[in-house]
Amino acid sequence: MLPLLPYPIWQRGVARLLWLTVLVVVFGVSQAVAAPPTRQDPAQRRISVQVSNQALKTALHLIGQQASVKFVYSPRLIDSQQRVTLRAHEQPLPHVLQQLLVPLHLDFEILQKQVVISRAVATGAVPPPTLEARNARPVPLETTITGRVTQADGQGLPGVTVVVKGTTNGTTTDANGTFTLSLPDASGTLVLSAIGFISQEVALQGRTQVSVVLQTDVKSLDDVVVIGYTTQRKADLTGAVSQVNQADINGLPVTGPAQILQGKAAGVAITQATGAPGENIAVRIRGVGTINDNDPLYIIDGVPTKTGINQISPNDIESINILKDASSAAIYGARASNGVVIVTTKRGKSGKPRLTASAYAGVQTASNLITMANTSQYVAAYNVAAQNDGRAPIPADVAAILPNVNWLKEVLKPAKQYNAQLDVSGGTETSQYIVSGSYLKQDGLIDNSAFDRYNLRTAVNTTLSKFVKIGTNANLSYNKTRQVGTSGDGFGDGNPGASIVRFALFRTPGTPVRNAQGQFVDLPTLPDGTQATAFLGDGINPVALADATDRNFNRYSALGNAYVELTPVKGLRIRSDYGITFLITDYKQFFRTFGIDRSFNSPAQLAQSNTKEFNYNWTNTAVYDLPVGKSTFSFLLGTEAIKNNVTAISASRRGYVDQSPTFQYLDNGTGIQQNGGGEARSALFSGFARVSYDYDSRYLASFNFRRDGSSQFIPGRRAESFYSGSLGWNLAQESFLRDVSALSLLKLRASVGQLGNSSIGNYPYASLVGGNFYYPFGGVSTQGLSVVSKGNPNLRWETSTQTDVGLDIGLLQGALQLTVDYFVKNTSNVLLFLPQPSSAGNGGNPAVNAGKIRNQGFELELLYRNTIGKDWSYNLSGNLATLQNEVRTLGGAPPIVGGRIDNNYFATLTQVGHPIGAFYLLQADGIFQTAEEVFTHAYQGPGIQPGDVKFKDISGPNGVPDGVIDGNDRTFVGSPIPKLTYGLTGNLRYKSLDLSLFFQGVHGNKLYNQVNTDIEGFYRAFNLTERAATNYWTGAGSTNEFPRLSWVGASNNKQPSTRFLEDGSYLRLKNIQLGYTFGDKLLSPLKVSSVRLYVSAQNLLTFTKYTGLDPEQGTNSNSLGDGVRATGIDFGTYPSARTFTVGINAGF
Repeated sequence: MLPLLPYPIWQRGVARLLWLTVLVVVFGVSQAVAAPPTRQDPAQRRISVQVSNQALKTALHLIGQQASVKFVYSPRLIDSQQRVTLRAHEQPLPHVLQQLLVPLHLDFEILQKQVVISRAVATGAVPPPTLEARNARPVPLETTITGRVTQADGQGLPGVTVVVKGTTNGTTTDANGTFTLSLPDASGTLVLSAIGFISQEVALQGRTQVSVVLQTDVKSLDDVVVIGYTTQRKADLTGAVSQVNQADINGLPVTGPAQILQGKAAGVAITQATGAPGENIAVRIRGVGTINDNDPLYIIDGVPTKTGINQISPNDIESINILKDASSAAIYGARASNGVVIVTTKRGKSGKPRLTASAYAGVQTASNLITMANTSQYVAAYNVAAQNDGRAPIPADVAAILPNVNWLKEVLKPAKQYNAQLDVSGGTETSQYIVSGSYLKQDGLIDNSAFDRYNLRTAVNTTLSKFVKIGTNANLSYNKTRQVGTSGDGFGDGNPGASIVRFALFRTPGTPVRNAQGQFVDLPTLPDGTQATAFLGDGINPVALADATDRNFNRYSALGNAYVELTPVKGLRIRSDYGITFLITDYKQFFRTFGIDRSFNSPAQLAQSNTKEFNYNWTNTAVYDLPVGKSTFSFLLGTEAIKNNVTAISASRRGYVDQSPTFQYLDNGTGIQQNGGGEARSALFSGFARVSYDYDSRYLASFNFRRDGSSQFIPGRRAESFYSGSLGWNLAQESFLRDVSALSLLKLRASVGQLGNSSIGNYPYASLVGGNFYYPFGGVSTQGLSVVSKGNPNLRWETSTQTDVGLDIGLLQGALQLTVDYFVKNTSNVLLFLPQPSSAGNGGNPAVNAGKIRNQGFELELLYRNTIGKDWSYNLSGNLATLQNEVRTLGGAPPIVGGRIDNNYFATLTQVGHPIGAFYLLQADGIFQTAEEVFTHAYQGPGIQPGDVKFKDISGPNGVPDGVIDGNDRTFVGSPIPKLTYGLTGNLRYKSLDLSLFFQGVHGNKLYNQVNTDIEGFYRAFNLTERAATNYWTGAGSTNEFPRLSWVGASNNKQPSTRFLEDGSYLRLKNIQLGYTFGDKLLSPLKVSSVRLYVSAQNLLTFTKYTGLDPEQGTNSNSLGDGVRATGIDFGTYPSARTFTVGINAGF
């Protein structure tokens, strides 16, 4: 049995981590700032290495690992594939490099953590031929060329090789990125190159001074990718991993890290289901594998979390790695079934203190507004319906005095958004630090909605000795979310602001916002002094409702970890991490008396709650790298202990005489005080291992194993094992392809493995007992207990078995890169609630492991980059993924209804052979044109007339059409899950000017426009869309789209059917950005290292056939929802904003 630690341990854990963080920060920063310039010289480090007939780059990689240095050289001048042999034991780094490089006619220079390798040319000797120049002749030197090479952030770039194109005349940049070169004259073209950067050519054209900015090669095959508990070269990966780097993040006006991933990684579907400020983003990796929790596991700087991703600033992120297949994710075992997202935040670098500031300000506007009927159109439509149904029309004198209000525009107003961030970083060779602070302010399109976030982050890494390294990372965050709308209205829960949007659509245009005195009103006053209740009586004043709402979430969070890393012997790294996440959520809603509406009125009410969540993880790992000839083995062993504690308390009260903020406390209410609370604890203990094998960068293999034990299950069934295995073959390294210069990579991958999903709630094996039940004893009703929820002691983990086959291709010296994957993901033991006989008693249906769900599809990622001349460069990247989702079995359970849209109407059905939550509806077949057609058609109910909606007679009780339209005629008509997701990014640079465009879209999904059931035909006295108010049926042949205007026929016409089902495909210009980077000539006198100004537009254009406010609809987890089974139902969502921003990035 897993020990459940006493609750006060979280207090001790937080205190210990905070004290440790303070000590490491103080010690590390003092070392970094005050340390003398003396440090361990890389030249004094002793190296032991043995290679035999291996590639030069392999030898350099082994040396670099031991010496903690990076080798910089130009691939144009040096052949890194040439074979070398070297044996050295405990020799200084310079001696080892001399043995290796001198025979190859190469020279080197040690610059702090970098070793610059160049061609060696003896005095008076003819230089050996390079890869680009042959038979070069000495020329007289007369003109001096000087220059400086920087990175995109303005920092000088050391070790860049600068060569005159077509010659061997060249040099390298110094520690500040400057260089001097002597030439016969100021002509010719300089070629600048460095590992990790895109090479660039600069034509001199008479210039003697040049400044060059090298762009990071973000897709380099030598990139290091963060995988489970360690890192790996991208070229050596055997799993399916997508990566988003800092270059993909800069300048995007996003409020949360999850938004960064949208359209950036194949197979990762991101849905912003609501545009309300500060709301969560749904992330789905390779489909929906369960009807329960589909969220991935987030690892932030080594700390696992489900909610912490929302508490960090996107500007603090260095990279995001998405582990998509079993090979890469199985090391996380029971929590990895839905994929793993690993977030690495920025770290300090050696060098003098550097200050970086960034800020943007912008305005948000609503777009794609639905065109609703104006007052004259509404009055005309109302009178037609009144004539059809025998009701009184709106009198002309009344219609003449009615206002004309566009309620959507009254509700959705332009709003501000701005963000500012300040970073300070630096350090010495042994200690590096970074401290950052940021503030985000986002006002909502709807008044009274807003999101504010404050972040403070610090990270320190310190090398105490050759054997010991320590570090800490801490992120403190406070955010406040202000929501509008009512809680518990069926639309506001989990979809804040939806009720306001719905009421704006329902509200008739002839109703005013305020009266002449500026007060909110319900209905206009008629000449006789009465209100127009009969004509305009349905629909709540949404502006007044938003004003009456005071609904706030205050969240205080801490996320961080501290580590100690030991290197006792060569190749062995032992590390211990202690991490925490701590979140306090204070919720307060005061709803003032809403006395201006007849049907929606209640006394003032105050509701408050406080939730504390504390999680800690203690992870211990040992990594051992063992080179054996051309082979390299890597071993990982580890253990992990995780503890979660959640406590909550809530209270509410009605009846507040004084509703001012000063009196908004529970004690001041006059009604009965209600309260509740609870506590939940869980623990997980795990052991894991990985073995990786690499033979000469050609043959690759990896095996992962993890065993998890969880307190969520009954003793005796708490532990489960998970595994994965993968193989890789880099054909480009084979002799028969090595001479194909256009081919830099051709790697075939395959993997299989098993993952788990432990997000099933706490202790579902135990039955719950509740009070407030009464039993008759002796003729007297006596209070007692009863089972309110049945447990199941036989429950197990939900398990996902995944297979992946992939191909990585690099062409044109890496300029063109392509990754293709095919995957099959089978999830079994899915938790379902099977019906029980009534003899089983109270408590509902217990959860059982009964379901199986399959997801399969293809993924494609593509990158092409090129440079044109000295001034132009561009790159194009794209990704797309297909997905097929299918329920394989429900374990004998009946199909599961979902997507409750109104009373007892459901829009979706989860059934074997179809996707989860597939739309299950009547098929609309146009409009009845004649009475004869009504008579001869299948019976649809009483009162059906020409002009009403006609439905297809599909089936009856015996499976054949029976002449009656009922539930038997509902069929599967589409899925809300897109069949295709894609993204396309283009970047263009001309000198100091840069332009980027980012498109994102989905295809092949359906959306159910539920709000149209009330605004595309009279149901109550709601407004209509303009098209429904003007294009309605008026007689035979007039239209086959919109029915007659009638309240009587509404019950037939608004039935759940394909009439309200629409194509949800869309293509969106997610971001366009234009920037300008100022040169050194202007900035040097100002002592500023870099400045970039930019303008940006987010969600600028959307191309779609969908008629609702926003085609980006996700899971509506409200009281009408049913979770994932209600995906794609539009209840009137708070729309996403179109955002225009102006920003600046500066370095000092």
